[in-house]
Amino acid sequence: MIWAVAQANVALVKYWGRAPGPGHQPAGTSVSLTLDGLASAARVEERPAGGESRAAWAPPGPVTDLTRFVEGARAELGIARPLDVLVTSNFPVAAGLASSASAYAALTTALAALAAEPLPAGRLAALARHGSGSACRSMFGGFVQWRPGEDSGAVTQLAGPEHWPLAVLVAVTGTGPKRVPSREGMHRTRATSPFFDAWLTAGEADLAAVRKAVRSRDLPALGTAAERNALRMHATALGADPPLLYWEPATVAVIREVWRLREDGVPAYFTIDAGPQVKVLCEPADRQRVERALGGVPGVSHVLRSRPGGAPCVLATPPAWAAPALLDGSPADERT
Repeated sequence: MIWAVAQANVALVKYWGRAPGPGHQPAGTSVSLTLDGLASAARVEERPAGGESRAAWAPPGPVTDLTRFVEGARAELGIARPLDVLVTSNFPVAAGLASSASAYAALTTALAALAAEPLPAGRLAALARHGSGSACRSMFGGFVQWRPGEDSGAVTQLAGPEHWPLAVLVAVTGTGPKRVPSREGMHRTRATSPFFDAWLTAGEADLAAVRKAVRSRDLPALGTAAERNALRMHATALGADPPLLYWEPATVAVIREVWRLREDGVPAYFTIDAGPQVKVLCEPADRQRVERALGGVPGVSHVLRSRPGGAPCVLATPPAWAAPALLDGSPADERT
């Protein structure tokens, strides 16, 4: 039995749209920050030969894609025996917090531990991408870039988590699953939004600004580019037919609160992935003030604390928060 844990990530330059053709390629380059503490854990156990692999989420969730990924990874990694797989997270899933990224990164790490030979990071990142595109970024810690391409350098670490000890706060404005999953939303946006090509073109300037800001640890430059990129992504999605609106009223209220904080001299900046949650970047010295402000916004249920996180790892035992699900849960009734 093997356990592995991986962290979610927040995109500072967004991945929103696949390139045409096979291979789960992004339409443009993205940059993310791996988030410490927003984690998924995976338990993988070999079963007797001749049976079927079984896969499940805890709490229960759709397993068709999960089982398909497990079977594809077994073939890629040369794992002969069928497997029992269980995946769980310590934060709301399918709600715009990159739960699929951390889940498939954790599962890829656990499956790789069963492989006959160690695999390079680039190959593992490519494998994780077939479960969830942004999972390839969660295969690295700190600031991570993902560009189109199948080569080993398509996903690279720009800077480790120790490079810049930013504070990251997540204002949770809704814990239920979003109505339109990211995969469907990206396809609809690319196929129907008249703003999609302009979104990709504008992203090149955001990419250059974010990479430069990360190198120099320039929060105003990073935050300005991240906010601009997030708003343009959502504007592009709003231009889809039918429109995609991932925000709740509290999402807008948090945006306005972040802008108010800046007017009061607090350097705080937001970004929003495909969901209603708002992630806010600030300096550690300002964390408590920003957290109080976000927690006071009507409609914010709670605020999660994070910071730059590390790469996935294999564990001897599951993390304490995951132990009940991973030790007691069984995928026996979750076959596809």
